[in-house]
Amino acid sequence: MLGNIIEGGNRKILRYVEDSLTDENSVVISKLRVPLTPPPIRVATEVTEAHTLDDEELIKKAFKYVEKGADILVLGFEALHSHPDKVYRTVKVLKREFDLPIAVDTSIPEEINSAIEAGVDMVINIDLTNIDKVKRVEGDIAVVIIPRDPITGTIPKDLNTRVELLEKTVSTVKCRGFEKVFADAILEPFGQLFTSLLTYYMFKQRNPKTPLLAGIGNVTELIDVDSIGVNASLVMLAQEVGISIVLTVEKSVKARDSTFEAKVASQMATLAYYKNSPPKNLGISLLILKDKKKYDVRFEEGYDTFIEASEEWRPYTLDPLGVFKIRVDHELNCIEALYIGRKGKILIRGKNAKAIQDKVLELGLISQLSHAMYLGRELMKAEIALQLGKNYIQEIPLFTKPKYIKL
Repeated sequence: MLGNIIEGGNRKILRYVEDSLTDENSVVISKLRVPLTPPPIRVATEVTEAHTLDDEELIKKAFKYVEKGADILVLGFEALHSHPDKVYRTVKVLKREFDLPIAVDTSIPEEINSAIEAGVDMVINIDLTNIDKVKRVEGDIAVVIIPRDPITGTIPKDLNTRVELLEKTVSTVKCRGFEKVFADAILEPFGQLFTSLLTYYMFKQRNPKTPLLAGIGNVTELIDVDSIGVNASLVMLAQEVGISIVLTVEKSVKARDSTFEAKVASQMATLAYYKNSPPKNLGISLLILKDKKKYDVRFEEGYDTFIEASEEWRPYTLDPLGVFKIRVDHELNCIEALYIGRKGKILIRGKNAKAIQDKVLELGLISQLSHAMYLGRELMKAEIALQLGKNYIQEIPLFTKPKYIKL
């Protein structure tokens, strides 16, 4: 009951912040208002290698990201090869299927022109090397500019040079007729992260009316740390710096669910800003693998005998009725158990361990208590793997605790 009250209060705050966005303090992309300065922070998710997907695969991937909380769908393509026809097709498909902003992430002029012709809402990666090759200008299309040096074709390392190049690019793009211009100072991975964040901050201080976008996937993908904490920290920092859109990518296994993590973090950042407090005790969190408080559960009943269970390996007798192979299908969001035995081959599919266990018992596919305990243990592992987006391999532990190197 208390949880529902807190959630209701948070929903009112988030709605109030949304309703506070006006033509004076935000930019409209399609039907989405993006603040000049957060909160709220919008989450953009990239559908990578969109040129390799057919319409059904494209829609399926995009729908998954929308369900996870994406505010903007971004189409990503091959970096060095142009696919203008496929850009046109994919933009058209997503514009037809989804009622939210569709963006393309490309620096290739032919692809940019094709996307604009298809009615795209945002183009990411406009710079001084390609702006003159953009043939068609639509004032209602948002563009994200980056500080690429037109002479060297690189991003300057020096902060002041990068900021000045961003300002020059913004001015040039606006002179071409684009009115909705965002700046991306390029977020660098750890090692250069602080310096790049400083570039965003310096630019924002000098250009408060120009909204910012940052690709946090650049950081999340390039560190072997669970994405939950990385994404949450980056979103919180983005709000402090004044970044209005974070762009995330779920290309690698370790970055799976980054959209959801960034979305929750963005709402936490908004609530913390509104309450003028740290992002703690908000009624919403990203505490998934760890708990906030420790609860000790004790037996109220006494006992007559204490027995220490041994971890020694003992031989296992196969169930004469049959065996099970278990797997997790993250695409279908389910667990599958394949029975192979006297009753044939039966594939059982379910959303959780209990559903499959109940069906196994109903069909009478198990005859030994030890087999039932084994199956329950493995199915529960599979369910946890499904919830966390982890790999599941039968009879292999889900978690291995990391160790530091002792010197």
